[in-house]
Amino acid sequence: MRTIPPSIFQYLGTNTNGDLGPYTFYTSHRKRLVVFPKTWPKDPPTYHQTLYRNRWRHAAIRWRSLDPSTRAAWATLAKKANLTITGYNLYLAYILGKAAGTVATCERLTGIPVVTRTGPPLPYRQA
Repeated sequence: MRTIPPSIFQYLGTNTNGDLGPYTFYTSHRKRLVVFPKTWPKDPPTYHQTLYRNRWRHAAIRWRSLDPSTRAAWATLAKKANLTITGYNLYLAYILGKAAGTVATCERLTGIPVVTRTGPPLPYRQA
């Protein structure tokens, strides 16, 4: 794959990673900016990919539907438990079924209840 010389992009004044217009940027392990034309998938997403992406969408929708005090409780829980993630990320891990034990432990140690205000995790249905 031919890459575009990154010299002109290094003067943008920002740390660019990801897609920007018709180009994709990332920093290599040698700390050099790599730029190449954006590419699109050749095949449409599979059923399981669509299912997984929809679970993430629904989790984000549930987060936005929480009242501000519940969101603040998640943020406080993550901070008081000395976790290196935000309340939103902790909520996503819980709601996607990956951190129920972690959240229960954090609740017990900090005394901040969040699960009773949030509801159960999303069900995982495999077809």
